[in-house]
Amino acid sequence: MSGSARWLLVGPRSSRRIAGMQAALRARGLPAAVVVDYADLLTGAIRLETVLAGHPDALVKLESPGEAPALHDALVRRGWELAGGPGAPPAPLQHGELAHQQYWSAGFTAVLAAMPADARYLNSPAELSLMTDKLACQQRLADAGVEVPPLFGAIAGHDQLHSRLDTHACDSVFIKARYGSSGAGVLAYRRHRAGREVATGPIELVVDGGRTRLFNSLRQRRYEDRAQIARLVDALAHQGAYVERWIPKPAVPGAEGGHFDIRAVALDGRPRQRIARCSRGPLTNLHLGNRRLPVDACLDRGGQGCLESAVARAAAAFPSSRMIGFDLIVRGPRAWVLEANGFGDLLLDVRHEGRSVYEDQARLGLREAPRPLGEPAHV
Repeated sequence: MSGSARWLLVGPRSSRRIAGMQAALRARGLPAAVVVDYADLLTGAIRLETVLAGHPDALVKLESPGEAPALHDALVRRGWELAGGPGAPPAPLQHGELAHQQYWSAGFTAVLAAMPADARYLNSPAELSLMTDKLACQQRLADAGVEVPPLFGAIAGHDQLHSRLDTHACDSVFIKARYGSSGAGVLAYRRHRAGREVATGPIELVVDGGRTRLFNSLRQRRYEDRAQIARLVDALAHQGAYVERWIPKPAVPGAEGGHFDIRAVALDGRPRQRIARCSRGPLTNLHLGNRRLPVDACLDRGGQGCLESAVARAAAAFPSSRMIGFDLIVRGPRAWVLEANGFGDLLLDVRHEGRSVYEDQARLGLREAPRPLGEPAHV
């Protein structure tokens, strides 16, 4: 690839993901990746086809559009325009605000759909788009025979949540934001026989002059007031939310207590870096300050074998994506896939066979020719 970059990264220039990949390339003595910002693609300042013409053999990695508030607002605005501009234009979001995710999804999907079809992608635009629709993603996994928590479908609000609980004779569920690629907008919800409700999640509810606003929080907040919970669920559902059965997480071995699930990164269909995420609350996301443990501290050899096979089956459901992060519950001989994330490789300070996720990826350009879009990623 003389005179041509091995990698082309599309994402916010200040992204930690791009910095991590560039550092891995530099450590191997490889040329720096060419970087194209989504913001420039949105405005038309840069055309990806033009950049690719100068680097025709580059492997293209589409990074998360996160960590860029102005870009997020621009994607929301584009999605709102594509929806026909209903009502007033969405105002720029305050720091941490969770709103208009349905418009963000429409805007980002449009950007991905405009990507050139003949590029060599690490993960295809179409499958990345699917994975940012978490309900559609879980349905894809279920259709492929992968075990996921039973899905109760999208909800329009708090009233429909209760009708779904009645239909499925279930009182413990997770309510999840449908669109995105992070753990934002997730509630663990329980309804007790006496009618009492409890919802827990990293969401701050703010009622300002009768207007309900949601903000991401770095701690798990507990809500027990029915009116507050109804506002919270209605606000989530307005921007897209769905419900799934709450699968209890296994207990962390030892005296420290809490429960755990697993984050594992698959490369070319094989699980690589993995970590146990441990929490005393129902959510285990690491950005909430939860503990991490080596997987072998939580799973015996049989459990680790179950993890390996579950990740391989789940990865096979996305044949045009070479790198996927999976969240799983492994309990006894069973594993449930909670999420597939095409941007799920931001797993810092975790190594497998001595390599980080970015060091694994940096080696791809050395040991093999990149695969054209559409050629299966799994043998």
